[in-house]
Amino acid sequence: MRTELDLGQLGLTVFSLFKLKEGEVASMVLHVGHKLGLFTALDEAGPTTSFAFAETTGLHERWLREFLFLLSSLDLAQHDDGEFMLTPEASVVLAQPDHPQYQAGVFGPPITQHEIDRTIEAFSSGIGMTWDEHGAETCHFQAAMGAGGQKAYLVPVILDSIEAMTERLRVGATVVDIGCGAGVAATTVAQAFPNTTVIGMDPSSHAIAAASASAAEAGLDNLSFRQGTFDDLGEFADIDLLLTLDVIHDLPRPGAAVRLARGCLADDGVWMVADIRARGGLEENRAIPVLPLMYGMSILYCMSSALSEPGGAGLGTLGLTTSVFEEMTQAAGFTGFVSREFDVDVMNRYYEVRP
Repeated sequence: MRTELDLGQLGLTVFSLFKLKEGEVASMVLHVGHKLGLFTALDEAGPTTSFAFAETTGLHERWLREFLFLLSSLDLAQHDDGEFMLTPEASVVLAQPDHPQYQAGVFGPPITQHEIDRTIEAFSSGIGMTWDEHGAETCHFQAAMGAGGQKAYLVPVILDSIEAMTERLRVGATVVDIGCGAGVAATTVAQAFPNTTVIGMDPSSHAIAAASASAAEAGLDNLSFRQGTFDDLGEFADIDLLLTLDVIHDLPRPGAAVRLARGCLADDGVWMVADIRARGGLEENRAIPVLPLMYGMSILYCMSSALSEPGGAGLGTLGLTTSVFEEMTQAAGFTGFVSREFDVDVMNRYYEVRP
């Protein structure tokens, strides 16, 4: 380890910190643009000046001009002689909600002062925040992170990888999505398999409110949502497919949750679990391209949730490696364990677990 100051490295360190601040500020403005519907409007407008864009949107030209300057400086918009247009790639990511790579909802909301204060407090008390404590806006942001992929690939790729599961769901089965969040995955399954009963459960009141609103809008009579945790799985004894997508590492008591999952499955039922492609410790995880994001998300959200009860396991975003989860399933009495990775989802690893 170095002990002498390198003046060249000092300048690079200052620059890298300002790049971090740049990302923070730009993310907040992208969130504003998303809330105002500016990405869709700009995509539909094609090449446009700030004045024409103001006329189209009914918003103030000077503010829009600065927003367009920001998009151009981020290489998200092209600029030619006073006209602006999203790049084809930014159009997909920011303005096409049905595309698997749509990510506009990821940029927000900015973390609140309450969350900052609670995180500072947690460093002393050891007790973090539940997802519910973050509030409704964070619920929508959390759902946005995986919504595009779940809508596009959950049924035709992920679930279809389970032997005979597609036909089983087509005929009619019982599916429970535990830790369903805003209900994207549950709704996707219910839409694809109208003969299957789909139940979504989540401890967050904000998540269940959002999921229920989406279900009502979709008008699906085979889909329902309710507030609940793994402790409430005891009411089931014959689930054909249990889904748990990016949840286990957030739990204060993951071992107990795995045991509860074991008790609710049918004899030939399947538990499909998705979790982050953690590689091990810090050095092993350096292969992850967005490693600082993973550890930052852990402190603010995932590990915080996993330490939201006294004695919480505190796995955090990168704490559930394949070996850790396999040991949990074996201890709970599961006998089948298959790990898979899919090119369509570079963030998650999928586990097919059987009684």
